[in-house]
Amino acid sequence: MSTKDYVRDLRAVIGPRPVNFVGAAGLIQNERGELLLLRRVGSERWGLVTGISELGEALEETLRREMREETALTLHRAELLDMLSPDRLSQVANGDRFYSYTALFRVTEWSGDPVPDGVEIAELRFFPAGDLPPLTRLGEKAREVLA
Repeated sequence: MSTKDYVRDLRAVIGPRPVNFVGAAGLIQNERGELLLLRRVGSERWGLVTGISELGEALEETLRREMREETALTLHRAELLDMLSPDRLSQVANGDRFYSYTALFRVTEWSGDPVPDGVEIAELRFFPAGDLPPLTRLGEKAREVLA
């Protein structure tokens, strides 16, 4: 089930009240220490591989699934760095409101060649830590962690 389908199903059950979402994001670096960032379709900012957990899904499994879906990479090992709490109530174009909690992982072992899915992800690229493009909120958190 795609994240969009999952959120649509949640709307049918929950209605218009604000909800909590929990998800996972990964800091993925290559052998040169460059950070893998993605640019979502319709966005100018770059961010981490991230996604919302499906019902009952372990957070590391969420990251594993999102890496596979968004980048074609296989996660072998990751370590939890932080649990990020929301700084505000977010709202999307249709009026749905939510708080987003994100488990931030450092991916320590992975394999494959990064390929954008072409649906949600427009571009994937490794960037040197000192030369990062305009970043999303999670991308900014990655910059802090890498500093």
